[in-house]
Amino acid sequence: MSKKQIEKRYIVTFVDSATDQSSAAEVLDIAKDTIQDGVSLLATDAELVASDVLHFDGLGSTSLSLSTTEVDRFKNDKRVLAVEEDLEMYALHDESEPWQENPFSSTTQEELLAQHYRQGYQRGVSDLYQKLLADAKGLYDAQGSVSTEAISPVLLVQPTPWNITLVKAPLAWARGFRGNGVKVAVLDTGIANHPDLVISGGVSFVSGVVSFNDGHGHGTHCAGVIGARNNSIGVVGVAPLASLYAVKVLSDAGSGQTSWILAGMAWARQNGMNVVSMSLGSTSCQSVAYTNAIAQLNAAGVTVVCAAGNSGGTSFPCVNSPANSIGAIAVAAVNANKVRASFSSSGITCCPAGANPVNISAPGVSVNSTAPANGYKVMSGTSMACPHVAGAAALVKQRFPAFTPAQVRAKLMATAADLGVPGNDPLYGAGLVDCNAATL
Repeated sequence: MSKKQIEKRYIVTFVDSATDQSSAAEVLDIAKDTIQDGVSLLATDAELVASDVLHFDGLGSTSLSLSTTEVDRFKNDKRVLAVEEDLEMYALHDESEPWQENPFSSTTQEELLAQHYRQGYQRGVSDLYQKLLADAKGLYDAQGSVSTEAISPVLLVQPTPWNITLVKAPLAWARGFRGNGVKVAVLDTGIANHPDLVISGGVSFVSGVVSFNDGHGHGTHCAGVIGARNNSIGVVGVAPLASLYAVKVLSDAGSGQTSWILAGMAWARQNGMNVVSMSLGSTSCQSVAYTNAIAQLNAAGVTVVCAAGNSGGTSFPCVNSPANSIGAIAVAAVNANKVRASFSSSGITCCPAGANPVNISAPGVSVNSTAPANGYKVMSGTSMACPHVAGAAALVKQRFPAFTPAQVRAKLMATAADLGVPGNDPLYGAGLVDCNAATL
C-alpha cells in the first residue's frame, strides 16, 4: 500500500494489555462499532483506509490515524502506555553480500573444494529430481499409468549445507530431535510452494493481499533454513520436521507496516505457535508496542526470535527494532569461520536504557536455501542467522516441551559456543548456537 492511500497512522499501546475492543474504543473516545479486529480485517482483501481502526486483541494495541493534537492528548492519558508511529519495517538481508565479504577467507583449499563439490552436488541432485518428475509425467501421458519398473530406483543422499553442520543440527537429529510437533510461524514475505518445504498453513496481513505466497524470496529462504525437509534434494533445515506456517507481514517489495506485523504476532499467539521467526526490522530504538507484544507472546508460550539487524558500521550500528525489545532473542550473523559479519548490528548504546542486546549468533553469510520457482539461492544477512536460531528453538521445544520461552532462550544461550572475548559480549552475545548441546 502506498503512503498516499492513508493518513499517518499510529500504534496506541494501552497500560492494560488485556484491553479489548470495547475498552479501547472508550479510551480513544470513538464509537464502539468503528473499531475492528485487526487480525480479521487485515486477513481480507480489503485495502486499509484512513478511517479504519484496528485493535489487536491480546496485545493491548490499536492502530489508527491521528492528528498531532490527538497524539499529544493520548500521550498524556494515564490509560495509555505509548503512542508511536506505525513504522515501516524491512526484510533484513544484505544485498551487497556475498561478494563483498568472503566467508571462506581462511578456509583451506581442500575445504573450499569440498564446499564447491557439495554445491555442485546439490545442483545435480535438484536437476535429476526435476528430470525424474518430467520422465514420470511423460510416461503417464503416454501410457495413462506408470509402472514401478518404468524408472530405475536412484539412491540419493541428502547433502548437509555447511551452515547446518556448523550449528551441529545433525547431531541433534541423530538423537531423534528434528522439530517434530513444533509449530514455527515465519513472519516474513510469505513462503512459496517448493519441493523442499511443507507449509502447514498460513495467512497474509499485507493490506489488500490474501495469498501468503512469496513473490519476493526472502521468506522462502528463511523458511528453508528453519525447516527444509531431509528428502534427498536441495538443502535441509535446522529442524526438518517442524511445522512451518507462512505469515505474510511484508509485501513482495520486502517491507511492511508495524500494524501488519502486530497482526501476525497476534495471529501466532491465537493459533498456538511455539516459535516465531522475525527476520525483519528497522534502525530504530525499542518500540513499546513490540516490547508489549513480545511479552504477551512469551506469556502465551511463544518464543520470539529476531534478526539483530544489518546496520553494523552505519550511523545506527546497534541492534534494530524489534530485536532490541526485551523478551526477544536477538541474533547476530557470523561467517563460515565463525567470525562476525561486518554488517551485523551490535550493542545498545544508541538507545535508552533497557534495550535488548545481541543474545546469540548463527551463520548469516553466503547461506544457501530455498527460493521461489523451486530454486535455491545464496543470501547473506542477519535474516539468514535468525532462522537458524528459530530452528534451534524448535529442537529445544521438542526436547523440553514444558519449557517456557524464557527457559528456551536461557538454554540456547547457556549452551552456545563462546565466540569473541570470553563470556557474553556485544558482538556475539553468548556465542554460536549449538543445537546438539541445547538438546542434551
